[in-house]
Amino acid sequence: MIRRLAALAAVSALTAAFSFANAPAASAEGDLSPVMVVLDSSGSMTARDAGGSGTRMDAAKRAVTSMVAGLPDQAQVGLTIYGAGTGSSGSEKAAGCKDVRVVQPVATVNKPVLTRAVSAAKASGYTPIGHSLRVAAAQLPKEGQRSIVLVSDGEDTCAPPQPCEVAKELHKQGVDLHVHAIGFRVDAKARAQLACIAQNTGGTYHDASDADSLLGVLGRVTERALRHYEPTGKPITGTADPFTAPTMTPGQYLDTLNAEEERFYSAELKTGDTAYFAATAVFPRGNPRDIEVVDLKITGPDGADCYESQRELNTRAKDGGSLTTVLSWNGTVAGSSKPKGCSVPGKYTFRVTRDARGGGADRVPVELQLRVEPPVTGSTGEQTQTSLVTFAQPPAGAVRPVRGGGSFNEATTLDGSGRYGETIYYGEELFYRVKLDWGQGLAYRVTFAGRPDGATTNIRTGLFSPVRAEIKFDTTAYTGTTQILPSSGKPIATPRAVYLNRNANNSDFRKASVDGWYYIIAKLGVASGDAPAGGVPVTIDVAVAGDKVAGPEYGASTGETPSIPTPSASSEPTPSGSTTNEAGGQGGDDKVQPVADESSSSLPWIVGGAVLVLALAIVAAALIIRSRKSSALQPANGPGYGGPGQNGSGYNGPGYNGPAANGPGQNGPGQGWS
Repeated sequence: MIRRLAALAAVSALTAAFSFANAPAASAEGDLSPVMVVLDSSGSMTARDAGGSGTRMDAAKRAVTSMVAGLPDQAQVGLTIYGAGTGSSGSEKAAGCKDVRVVQPVATVNKPVLTRAVSAAKASGYTPIGHSLRVAAAQLPKEGQRSIVLVSDGEDTCAPPQPCEVAKELHKQGVDLHVHAIGFRVDAKARAQLACIAQNTGGTYHDASDADSLLGVLGRVTERALRHYEPTGKPITGTADPFTAPTMTPGQYLDTLNAEEERFYSAELKTGDTAYFAATAVFPRGNPRDIEVVDLKITGPDGADCYESQRELNTRAKDGGSLTTVLSWNGTVAGSSKPKGCSVPGKYTFRVTRDARGGGADRVPVELQLRVEPPVTGSTGEQTQTSLVTFAQPPAGAVRPVRGGGSFNEATTLDGSGRYGETIYYGEELFYRVKLDWGQGLAYRVTFAGRPDGATTNIRTGLFSPVRAEIKFDTTAYTGTTQILPSSGKPIATPRAVYLNRNANNSDFRKASVDGWYYIIAKLGVASGDAPAGGVPVTIDVAVAGDKVAGPEYGASTGETPSIPTPSASSEPTPSGSTTNEAGGQGGDDKVQPVADESSSSLPWIVGGAVLVLALAIVAAALIIRSRKSSALQPANGPGYGGPGQNGSGYNGPGYNGPAANGPGQNGPGQGWS
């Protein structure tokens, strides 16, 4: 009995260790990037606001006050004002060109203080834009996603320093520092100067022609700046030489890569281990090139070629966002039949290559995630699943407000089955997560509310596994009418998560072979032309089905060479003579294929007992080119849900700029569901 208890304790510890390794990086849900707002209080702001009552300064105060009122309580926001401390006479120029005052440092927002400071500001002086950008940047953290939102009604009157040169200077401090500029009733010369600032920092430029448009644009731009992708991880520096690559243990790391660069990282794998390695490159808005590639390749101990690589392409990298490529390796699992030299325990090396030969940003952050699953030595749990979960009835109940995060690391938790809603802004991609225990599955849909004045763009949603492997996605055009994704009328769904799903013929089922956080992503593309202020309400209907069951009983990894076991009755291997690959399943309805490296081996994938979740995870705000199409979901019990279906708008559509739309949500009543 004592031995049995000790064995059970060891299994529990191993299971906990694997679960911990699969947990997302520690961060507060919906963490927001710090933002410094820079407000023009120069003498020109005393001019009357066309079409409205009061001056431009009055309009700016109303816009900033409204923006502050709408900020989330956890927002990290500061306020800098220039031009309010001197006059605009020639004798005051020297002092006026230094007149930049930090009214509120970047910190957890104090709405009363900010509101009083804005109310007290008086327009009177010069326009030191270049100097104000330096002051604002100095108030922000030195690394991580951070933004400046600049509001000005004219060009710099104090240069040098020239604002565009300052923007280039700021860009050298890191590709994740962005300046978003708003031109309030500006002429062509001032517009060109402000746009130059935005372009050189990967930010955005917007025109505001009157008080109402300024109010909408300022709120939207600030909201968007708060929700950037925030790369996180333990710092690591890959090497150019695979034999000196740093050794990684399970966890998340952060490196940076140049436009054309390859780096090497290594991991010690024992007999029976399955490794999941993901690389997520994060691109700045305004990236110089649309097409970016992230390629992964693995080599075995002593440099043995394992003939396995995976790559993904992002064709809208200019819009910013991210790109993830995932590679799994089960070479030391018994029965894997990997190439000679790649089926033994030892140090394996992962090569990460970024290819942006058209002139991508010099360096971009790259999140590296290593997860190692030990072998199963006891029960494997339930049998391989053969059906997807679905909605039993149309969703019902009140819509719970949520606020999506800007990355996998900051994904906001959706607390099981229910309806969730918020506003998404043009150019945003929002991340949510749902916890699935062993035996549980997930189905969901996303409704983008109709806006008669909505701008034309694309919408997209995707479901990702705990190892960042994309399970399913759908995309279509949004033209201001209500759109539901998936447009097929069936939910994006998983089977119930069980260990033996990795033996399934369908690749989407294989990706649901681990428990943990599953990620839902909703994206509204950059608008085609101008769009009204505000955003598009979205509703996410979620069903979590199935009861928690016992999972696999993990054992300890060893350093021994694996032996080939006799197949057990509990496994469901691919039929004799069949072959499959990790992203394009043999059999089933899913015929998707990965964008594979031409040098990849044509050796068959052996699925008996292997962890087959080699997937192509895309987190980009841009659309992704694939050599696969979104296939129809397997039939599921229960009625589909309605809504106009519309074919996708393609992957190579042009990118657009412009403010987003505002309007009522469509949170209508429905029936109960399970």
